Amino acid sequence: MNESPQERVAQVRAWLKENVIVPDTPSQISISDVEFDWRTMSGSFSLSLDGKKLEDRFYVGVEITGRVKYGPPMFHSPLGVPASYAAVELDDKTDAAVQETLELIFPRVRAYGWHKDIDVIIDAMTPFEERVVDKVEFEKRRKIIEAGDLTVSHPVDSGGTK
Repeated sequence: MNESPQERVAQVRAWLKENVIVPDTPSQISISDVEFDWRTMSGSFSLSLDGKKLEDRFYVGVEITGRVKYGPPMFHSPLGVPASYAAVELDDKTDAAVQETLELIFPRVRAYGWHKDIDVIIDAMTPFEERVVDKVEFEKRRKIIEAGDLTVSHPVDSGGTK
């Protein structure tokens, strides 16, 4: 007997409720074990909440806007359903602390488009190094990341949870 779509959705929701990690707001987060490919401008990192490292790695990348972005580990096609879901759901305060910490770790880069100040158009073919705002800062941060022993901690605003 085939299941109805409603039954299948209910099964996935129950599975997600049981398997998605939804931590309380920590007082401090730490980012460590950063791996980053400068050619693709993407990588991953480990996240600890109040000293407890989460098992799965988070995604990190640089958007065309020049901003660092990150994403949680994902469940892909749970129970055979063709969809992806976050395996970890962070509240807004924790999310903001992670974003702020990543901005401390990664060098500032220019967005795609024309930059009047340097009279250059930046696009998908522009090497990452040419998008960097401060080359000294970039080299310093790249060496720290590539050394593999980086851990950056950041307090989380304690004004409540999601």
